[in-house]
Amino acid sequence: MPPIPSVTAIVSRIEKPEAGDTDDSLRAFLGAFTAKELRSACKNFHVKVRTKNANMDNKVGYQTMLVQLSHARRESEEAESDQRDKMLQGSEGQLVQALASTRKTRHCSFRLVNILFSEKFCDRLGSMGTQPKRRELDAGAVGGNNAFWKEVAVEYSNDREEYGRLVPRDGRFDAIDPGHIVLHDSEKLKQMWKDISAK
Repeated sequence: MPPIPSVTAIVSRIEKPEAGDTDDSLRAFLGAFTAKELRSACKNFHVKVRTKNANMDNKVGYQTMLVQLSHARRESEEAESDQRDKMLQGSEGQLVQALASTRKTRHCSFRLVNILFSEKFCDRLGSMGTQPKRRELDAGAVGGNNAFWKEVAVEYSNDREEYGRLVPRDGRFDAIDPGHIVLHDSEKLKQMWKDISAK
């Protein structure tokens, strides 16, 4: 069943906010839609609309959830833009600091999955959870600092075509671009993988 045009309008406004969009302007935009349409938009983003206390299971609650989602997306995009500006203007020390404070975007998890399941790493996925050897413990090469995750971090920054592909041609993934590189250190990539594999 194709999505209702009004739900599509809500989803596209959240995914691609208009210039100068604020929480108040988005709330005013969402006020024109019915609770059912807002709930459908929430479900499209996989936002849990039923809660134990049910205070969010109404039109105002749906608006609040969608505004919060949009706000988080705008902040993520702004942080990404700020980081790019810092990298272009800063000294080497500032560059290292900017890279250390990168924020995960919607593209990052897809890129990481592409890398981990690439020919280079897929055979080694089973060794991710092995116990470290004594000399690795002594050297501090545990967690995200081990050789596997260091190598993943290097590959993550490489602009290889196979890491930038998205196989399913589904409308839900139109806004995802695994070819978009936001640099992360090995610790952050390991944490990202833990979050992905826990779902």
